[in-house]
Amino acid sequence: MAQKPNVLIFGGCNSLSPQLALHLVPLQGEPLVNHIRMVDKFSLFPQTTYVSKEFIKLLQDRSDVIEYRQANLTVPATVTKCFTDPAPNGQPYTHVFDLSGETAYDRPTAIQISHTFNVSLNLAREAAKQNVKAYIRNIGAVYDHVTEKKKYKEDDVDGWKPLGVRGVWWHETMRAVASVPNLPLVVIRKAYAYGPGETHGEVTQTILLGLVYKHLDEAMKFLWAPKLKRHTVHTKDVAGVAWTAAQWAAGLDREKMNALAGVSLPPSGDDSVKGVPGAIQKEQGGVVVPLFNLVDDNDWNQENTAAVISKVFGIKFGFHGIFASQLAKLRLETVVEDINGVHMEEWTKIIATYANPPVPFTPLSPYALQYQLEKHGCALDGEKLKKVLGYKFLHPYFTEETVRETIESYRVDGIWPQTDKYPPF
Repeated sequence: MAQKPNVLIFGGCNSLSPQLALHLVPLQGEPLVNHIRMVDKFSLFPQTTYVSKEFIKLLQDRSDVIEYRQANLTVPATVTKCFTDPAPNGQPYTHVFDLSGETAYDRPTAIQISHTFNVSLNLAREAAKQNVKAYIRNIGAVYDHVTEKKKYKEDDVDGWKPLGVRGVWWHETMRAVASVPNLPLVVIRKAYAYGPGETHGEVTQTILLGLVYKHLDEAMKFLWAPKLKRHTVHTKDVAGVAWTAAQWAAGLDREKMNALAGVSLPPSGDDSVKGVPGAIQKEQGGVVVPLFNLVDDNDWNQENTAAVISKVFGIKFGFHGIFASQLAKLRLETVVEDINGVHMEEWTKIIATYANPPVPFTPLSPYALQYQLEKHGCALDGEKLKKVLGYKFLHPYFTEETVRETIESYRVDGIWPQTDKYPPF
């Protein structure tokens, strides 16, 4: 039997990394790996960010298999120590998962360069230096997909139009990392993630709005077209695919991976890239990287998502007409302020007054940034992943059951406001 690998997980502590760790080292069952070293900027003892009780229990009960290290990954020497400090079994760390990066949409270019681009590039260079067997980089729905019909394959150039500063620098980070010599890289581009551990993002916010409109006793209404694609993927499948991709990469060299799944990533064309050390300039053209779209089987749109969530809460839903949507486009800043005013006023009452017990410090919030109310979607074709990696989805569809399971995970962790409008299971 082949020896189980040692694994490094960088970043993502307050989003997807705990789910990956729980996939690799289940609380009940045999670990898939020999040892995990998980590294991020947050303190967990005491906690300075939300992580699930299940993950904390994993760290406490299975300290022989998993360690958490608080570290500043912007310091190259710190990154090196994460790789070279011996594992308990004395073997090197060979499988690396890079979930690092600044996910907040409104961070300026300088922050994205220092906290996303530089960090990931340092990780990739050190990984190549240490001759790791697999390096998995995760990227979210940071592209401008305004479509009601098309699903973008990995090699569709139109599907690689970055959305905002965050989109530009996550994209250019991917291009730079893909250019590191001898790096066994696979990139996973995921749809809107939802499920246990995911407390932010478009799908989570829509679930929260279901509770808000249940309390308001009003229909939940959306801007833009009902058929605007809003593709989804469950957090447990994000973890499952990451591990499957790592196993696939560990058995191949980069040339073979490029032949089977390589995509030429075009430059963003953004002027901020000029002169940045390590960045691949526009004149250098595309960069080939093994890459897979990660999306469930729903082919979901706004109407589908709204219908499922509305059923969960027993509310009605609808859409503002074309005229109202176009008018909102002209005065979107004011519209966002008005909408957040209504939502947050009711949400504050829900978490502080209606909830039993109150949950005033929950990380859950329906507050929306302006870009989230602009006309953007996510439309991915995921057939290549299923064909090449052979992955079988645990949650192939976004359903009432998966929404209720997500809410239950929040309730168990004490961050869901339990009210008489949504009774316990």
